[in-house]
Amino acid sequence: MRQGSSRPRIGLALGGGGARGAAHVGVLRCLSAAGIPIDCIAGTSAGAMVGAAYAAGLTPDQIEAIFASIRLWDLFRPAWSRDGWLDNAPMAASFERLVGPLRVSDLRIPFAAMATDADTGEPVTLRSGPVGPILRASTAMPCIVRPVTLDGRRLVDGGVLHKVPVQLARELGADVVIAVDLSVPYPWRRRKPRHPLDFLMRMLEIMDERLVTSQLASADVVIRPWAECGTFEFRRYKAQMLSGEAAAAEALPAIRARLAALGTDAAPAAAAGEQVSGFSAPAPAAGEPAPALAAPAPVNGSPAPGAASTYARGRVRLVGEAVSGSSGQ
Repeated sequence: MRQGSSRPRIGLALGGGGARGAAHVGVLRCLSAAGIPIDCIAGTSAGAMVGAAYAAGLTPDQIEAIFASIRLWDLFRPAWSRDGWLDNAPMAASFERLVGPLRVSDLRIPFAAMATDADTGEPVTLRSGPVGPILRASTAMPCIVRPVTLDGRRLVDGGVLHKVPVQLARELGADVVIAVDLSVPYPWRRRKPRHPLDFLMRMLEIMDERLVTSQLASADVVIRPWAECGTFEFRRYKAQMLSGEAAAAEALPAIRARLAALGTDAAPAAAAGEQVSGFSAPAPAAGEPAPALAAPAPVNGSPAPGAASTYARGRVRLVGEAVSGSSGQ
């Protein structure tokens, strides 16, 4: 904990996932409504985009409006080079039109993004400098988007090595890390691909699976929305956002339990079955204790391997204006 502070620092580790990044908006909305403060944000790819926007002061409603209006040409332009088909310079320009040419030091919440050195294969932490180029580097999907040169290094998507940057959130000073994993649900991956790019993205998801699992083990709480859409299907943002909101609502008891285990409260205690942005946090059955992490107390701020509790929400379907969801993966 910070000296002079009565509560631990809470950090978010927002994972990559392209258009599935809209789920992060729902998570942020739920945590904000529940009074859970965010002290630092680490992001990879889409998680870096949403995290930087929130750290810059945009509200979840404002970020949702961006997803509602976004078009591919707001993010990319054709490149047709040997190391990528697309250039993501329009992405940085779009971000700067919304919030201005900010530097990381200008952000209201401490922020960092992950990238990968395309030549050495080393992970690269981006914690200072102009935000626009940082977002370009963190979102440059290999073979699809051209590498971005920063400080003499050719950088690509941070998800190559750190799809959910839990450790980076720790490095930013987080005592409690809430990780949001946007990996594609297994049943959805079994659907027939519509084109070769779709198939390639699914194969990359499968390759990432074990690496992501090992990284999530050091988080305190893992939120895993039912992120049921392709990397570029931004038109499906609403269902992703609602799934993120629902999954975060289910995780609230575990988040509060983790804070209570550290001897402090970051937010008012919630009643069993409370409503957060229209979703119910699960109430314990009769005679059962309130949900809590089964992990032992952390050592030096990091929980033991395998300590994280995972909260996921089933499919959230839109039927007119009605929304229905079911628990489970």
